[in-house]
Amino acid sequence: MPAAIATDKRPSSMANTLYDLLEVNQTASAETIAANYRRLHAKSAEQAANGDQDATNLLIALREAFSTLSDPQRRQRYDARLQEREAREVVYVDSGSSGSLVKWLIFGAIFAACAIGTAKFRAEQEKARMEAEQAAAAAKIAEIEAEKEIREKRAAEQAEYQRRRDEAAERAARERDLAYANQVSRNIQQAENQARWEQQREQQREQQQKAIAERQQQYDAEHQLAREKAYLRKIESENRYPRY
Repeated sequence: MPAAIATDKRPSSMANTLYDLLEVNQTASAETIAANYRRLHAKSAEQAANGDQDATNLLIALREAFSTLSDPQRRQRYDARLQEREAREVVYVDSGSSGSLVKWLIFGAIFAACAIGTAKFRAEQEKARMEAEQAAAAAKIAEIEAEKEIREKRAAEQAEYQRRRDEAAERAARERDLAYANQVSRNIQQAENQARWEQQREQQREQQQKAIAERQQQYDAEHQLAREKAYLRKIESENRYPRY
């Protein structure tokens, strides 16, 4: 009974084509393919840099897929092979000696392909690892630069905040000094006004006392004069009319 050799179709949950690998449909534009490649590459680059072998292999596959689909001629040839694969029917071979020979030929072809591709695969793997490390290093540098920029920005903001506080403190100190100086000036002015007022009052009091003293002196003089006149009149009267 002939045995059936399965075709190269895979389960739907796996990437059957390069389009599936880049998560685009077969009619996707070059811009869409490039955008998805960058997104998927960035997603796996950090994991590959940390030694994740699956991520490294995925990076290699993504690069091969993008290299093929981003070139119009290579993409056209690849699409033609896809059509041929879809049109290919299941191949049946006899399970006898001829079947064994075919199997050995297939295994030999696979082995030869693997032997030829091993060096290239390793080179691609190393290249992908280095690219992943470079991408991770670039991301780390960008992160450091971003953190540095944030620190410098915060330092500048803090310096500006401190400068404004110092200016406000100096302005408040100047205002307090000015207010104090104005208050001292007002106090001095009030003291001078008070001193002048008291001096004027003292002068007025002295003038009043002097005027009172002068009036009293004048009164006393007039009173003395009146007494003297009265005495003289008395003497004249006695002299005019002598007593016997």
